[in-house]
Amino acid sequence: MDKTLLKQAQRFQNNTPTYSQTAHFNKLAKQYQKENDFYFIELKLRQKSKVLDWNEFFLFLSEVGNDGKTISSFEELERLLAPTTTRQENIENTGDSKSRYISVFDGVVIFQHTDEEPKLYKNPDEIRVKDTPILAVENGETFLNIYDIASKFGYDQYIYLGGMSNSATREFLKDKNVTFFLDYDIEAIRIYDSFECRSKSFFKHPEIENCFTNTKYQNEELYRKQLSALPTKHDELQWLIDLINQYSAVIEQEVF
Repeated sequence: MDKTLLKQAQRFQNNTPTYSQTAHFNKLAKQYQKENDFYFIELKLRQKSKVLDWNEFFLFLSEVGNDGKTISSFEELERLLAPTTTRQENIENTGDSKSRYISVFDGVVIFQHTDEEPKLYKNPDEIRVKDTPILAVENGETFLNIYDIASKFGYDQYIYLGGMSNSATREFLKDKNVTFFLDYDIEAIRIYDSFECRSKSFFKHPEIENCFTNTKYQNEELYRKQLSALPTKHDELQWLIDLINQYSAVIEQEVF
């Protein structure tokens, strides 16, 4: 882990740092952009830096700053740089005591057929895939119970994402038909847009609108943290944007 890089990246959360404030970050970002032939950030001497693509920003942090392990938000970055937490603290911070455990398997694809035990695949070519959509699941707690949750909706093959997911999983899904089962929040829109697939859709749980109307399930604190990133329009997910705006809250998938 490159803590200097990650700490300098935190400066982009609430403001735009000057070039001199993120010297180490700038050096590695320039090299990364040159090697990959695309630009996610504009860096100019004696000027403030400008992030052009937040998805690629976090992908850069994951690959270069965190040894390939996924970082998908500033909240995750903050937790990563914080002192080691206990299991109970991890539940309080993430709502998922297993998420960090699963996320360490970054070079593998975690896949499950029907009600079988999930398996870790170093070689994704070994995975037997039907032509029906794969259900991609964001959170660890939900994934560990996914057959009971999703089989009644016709899904029988599942893949674990863990937020923005690792590069192996992203590559595996590029030529697959995928339905994404994510949190019903603002970050989910960014996660959904970041994936390339043969075809993709967003799983709209039949009870989602009822959940938004129930204050027991509403997460207003997370809504406030993410609000600055809420888009005004989206071709596929306008229904989600409208629900978030209507209730000023978001819903985490664990409620199901």
